[in-house]
Amino acid sequence: MILLLGGSGVILALLLSGFTADLASASTLRARAQLAADAAALAAVAESGPHGGGQHERTAARFAVANGARLLECLCEPGATAVQVRVAIEDVVADARATFDPEMLMPGDGHTGEGLHPLLQTSVDRLLGAAKGAVTLVSGRRSTERQGELWAEALARYGDPEIADDWVARPGTSMHERGLAVDLGGDLQLAARLVEHLGLPLHRPMAHEPHHFELVQ
Repeated sequence: MILLLGGSGVILALLLSGFTADLASASTLRARAQLAADAAALAAVAESGPHGGGQHERTAARFAVANGARLLECLCEPGATAVQVRVAIEDVVADARATFDPEMLMPGDGHTGEGLHPLLQTSVDRLLGAAKGAVTLVSGRRSTERQGELWAEALARYGDPEIADDWVARPGTSMHERGLAVDLGGDLQLAARLVEHLGLPLHRPMAHEPHHFELVQ
């Protein structure tokens, strides 16, 4: 009887050992899947930034594969400030969401809509009214002097003219100086929907600057 109990104890110990190993393996897979999802989401949302190319889903898939996973889904519209991805490693699925604040990227000059082209001014007023506070005007017309100050600040920050150009247009080249562009803040996806819904003559010419709206000419 003692031998039987002893044998049962050995079998039970072996079973528990295998169960623990399975749990450890599953935990490792979950951690790897979550890491891959996080990396894919961050890489995808970065495609809306100054150095991005607007290739959200392709970039998410590439980073998922680089981390040993496959991309199942990418909820990422062009110029989106928030993306959500789903990846899998074997049969373990993980989700991740990443966002960024465009207002941290744009030069905040504190200007209002004063000096804008009349059609742009009217369009922005209609958009802001329809948004009911969810969208704000961050920057409007700028003088060439002010544009030069902003570009100089970007150059001092990044130390490379080409990188500075990614963030701020050089003086004399910005549509803001002509009163033909604005930078908006808040819910930019709502802003884009309202432009289409209201039939406003506005567009976002640069995928990496979703906050930048120009008058259609």
